[in-house]
Amino acid sequence: LRLPTAGRLFSCAGDTLPQLMVEYVYMAELSESPAIIPERAATCPAVTTASSAASLPGRAGSPTGSAASAPEVGSSTPPAASGVRLRKHELKAKIFLPTWCDNCGGVLVGDGWQCLGPCGRKCHRGLGKGTENCRADLLQTVCDHESCKTTMKPASYTFGDASKQLARNLKSRIKEQIVEEAMKEQEKFHRTDKVKELAVEIRRNYDEKVITWWLFVIEVVAILLAQLAAFVSVLCVAWPMHGPRGWRLASYAAAQSAVVLLMVAVGLCGAGWALGRQLFRYSDIMHAFMSEIMHVDLLKLEVDLALAGSEVMKVSKRGVYLSLVLLVASVANWIMEMRLA
Repeated sequence: LRLPTAGRLFSCAGDTLPQLMVEYVYMAELSESPAIIPERAATCPAVTTASSAASLPGRAGSPTGSAASAPEVGSSTPPAASGVRLRKHELKAKIFLPTWCDNCGGVLVGDGWQCLGPCGRKCHRGLGKGTENCRADLLQTVCDHESCKTTMKPASYTFGDASKQLARNLKSRIKEQIVEEAMKEQEKFHRTDKVKELAVEIRRNYDEKVITWWLFVIEVVAILLAQLAAFVSVLCVAWPMHGPRGWRLASYAAAQSAVVLLMVAVGLCGAGWALGRQLFRYSDIMHAFMSEIMHVDLLKLEVDLALAGSEVMKVSKRGVYLSLVLLVASVANWIMEMRLA
């Protein structure tokens, strides 16, 4: 965090201290460069950086593109590389001679899917042995060489398993057709247009600096209210017993409440950053699952989970910075009140 010089701080007569704090946190965020080493991204097929996400299969030519190629949101800058995006499975329909499913371990015959990625796993079209949808289960995992080690062991074959699986394949085809036709009907009646309009409206009005400013204001107001409540409650109890010293005890309690509240704020902002990071990393996997299982293309609805995760990470990180600055000041005030009490 780059702190302002004394000349810069006192020369801004028109700026308030909260505005300066927000501005310098924003400048510190822009000065960071958590870029991924290109050589690592090139040698690891299971991950892709935000800058190379446009080359992912199924993402090129989309309405919104990847997090790196997405248009600007509000007045903020485009999101930088915030980590790695886990690789999704690239499933291709295939007709199998009797073999084994890598997801459920049951016999795989007839219709099925095989990944064209580095894992090369194969699974049932839908219904498998003991699972409702092998394809959905596989799409929720990461496509890499390590996933091959977690392949389900083949089960023992019993008479009639192949014919039962062929019946399951037919039932899976019927279920897929029903879901696909239902989603086409929803699109025909423009039921999904409201979701798209809402997403476009959010992207148009989104502003990182405004959200950071309001989070700071809410945090300061919450701290002041907590301090006031602690001060009044302790003063009402301590004044009859300790007289004028009750003021010091009340001030100490107010300072302590601010420290506790700011520690909670730091933890919440950290949790928000972790949630945004997971959303960013698993964005391609979630997009693939929604598109192939639910037949809902989130990118056509202007919903980009990678972009959303990146923005959540940045806002949460700035919240951590602001909370830490306030926490240091509150701890200093708490120590001073403790000595005076």
